[in-house]
Amino acid sequence: MEPLEYLEIDDIEVFEVLNNPVRVRILRQLMEPKSVRGVAESLNMPPTRLYYHFNLMEEAGIISVVETRKVGAMVQRLYQAKARGFRPSPQLSRGGYEAHELAKIAAGVVLDGARADAEETLTDHFQRIRDDEPAELTDGAFGRTVGFFTREQAEQFADRLRQFVEDEFDPHDRGEGTEYGLTYVFFPLAGAHSDMPR
Repeated sequence: MEPLEYLEIDDIEVFEVLNNPVRVRILRQLMEPKSVRGVAESLNMPPTRLYYHFNLMEEAGIISVVETRKVGAMVQRLYQAKARGFRPSPQLSRGGYEAHELAKIAAGVVLDGARADAEETLTDHFQRIRDDEPAELTDGAFGRTVGFFTREQAEQFADRLRQFVEDEFDPHDRGEGTEYGLTYVFFPLAGAHSDMPR
């Protein structure tokens, strides 16, 4: 069964469960059914370190058991993410939570995954340098910048960015090649100088 494209969440505690780099990495593995041991092998971690995270995510309704099978004398559970992405339900912002709580959770869900991916990739990059292996980051891009846009330019850029992601990143296309991640955040900086009318 394919995960949903998005699952709307109306409980801030579910976002708190999502807001963890290890769980973000586990979720990425669970776009297809896998056992705890299978995920542990992919992430090069001991399975005992992952059971706690799997239990939390299952209780929060982020993942579910999609198959059980007998392996010797043991029963092996295969888990799968319920969705490829998670977003807040409109009810969440009206649920009496403080704005800073919602902002922290929302930013964390997007950026913690990017941070975990970047740290893993850069660790591999620097380890290859230490081992005297070729280690140029030539097939990716990494950086942060700030620029000035009029409101019209910002709207046009955001539209182009959304269209690019829609055109180039099909989550259902699991063809050949290497899996790449793209994280984007484009917004006017809070407290920044602006000559635009409010």
